Amino acid sequence: MAAFRFCLLEPIKTPLVNKFYDKHNARGRATKADQVWVAYKDSEIIAACRVQDQSGLLFLSTLYVDEVWRGQRVASQLLAAVTARQKKVVFTFVYQNLIDFYLQNGFNYILTLPNSLQSLFELYAHRKIVAMHFTRDTVPS
Repeated sequence: MAAFRFCLLEPIKTPLVNKFYDKHNARGRATKADQVWVAYKDSEIIAACRVQDQSGLLFLSTLYVDEVWRGQRVASQLLAAVTARQKKVVFTFVYQNLIDFYLQNGFNYILTLPNSLQSLFELYAHRKIVAMHFTRDTVPS
């Protein structure tokens, strides 16, 4: 199995992730205010995600893995690196076809969102998403 390196990028390197997203037509743009997490294979970014501050809440978005590297647990390992470093609950919105993946990686459904995330959820609801969250007590076995 290939060796990957997972890290939190320095804000000055944010444009590298946006180039990665653009190259793969991934939705979303990283800002220097986001926690931007990446997976490297050698010196190449092969996966990325963002953790945004939404009114004091942590919100995971734009998790994307280069198609060449899918099926090698890169996304799971990246999520594990990200969630291990968070001290608060991490919220996310998940497409229907990815629910099982997030459940396997320690996320659970959340029925009631905090107000600041509820309004964001309503903006994206037409994409047939579900709200999920990760807390320390849901670490996968």
